[in-house]
Amino acid sequence: MGIITTLYTSVNDRVSEIGTMKAIGAKNTFILALFMSEAFLIGILGATSGVLIGIGGGYILSGMVPHSASGPGGGGGGGHPAHVDPIFVPSDLLRVWSLSLLLSIAAGIMPAWKASRLSPLEALRRT
Repeated sequence: MGIITTLYTSVNDRVSEIGTMKAIGAKNTFILALFMSEAFLIGILGATSGVLIGIGGGYILSGMVPHSASGPGGGGGGGHPAHVDPIFVPSDLLRVWSLSLLLSIAAGIMPAWKASRLSPLEALRRT
């Protein structure tokens, strides 16, 4: 939802810019490509930062595992901390990254299409 809102707001905030570009001869495909490349860039940055933050969070949370109890039924660890290493499967990370990028592109289709279909007169009148 955040990506959709960001891209929709981007289109609405740049209506006069779109109108000016269309008035000087920009084609619908150029406007569509402009907003789709923006969605692609947001997707790459968001997916990459999300995966990196997730990996970092996994290591931070693994360090917060409480000490195991000693004695009968308590794990018998003798009070030593339980060591838990996070496991990150590269194929799963790639799948999550790809899904995030795909969702970003899918979320950008409607605002980009709306921007490319805007008439120059209507766009310049809205400002």
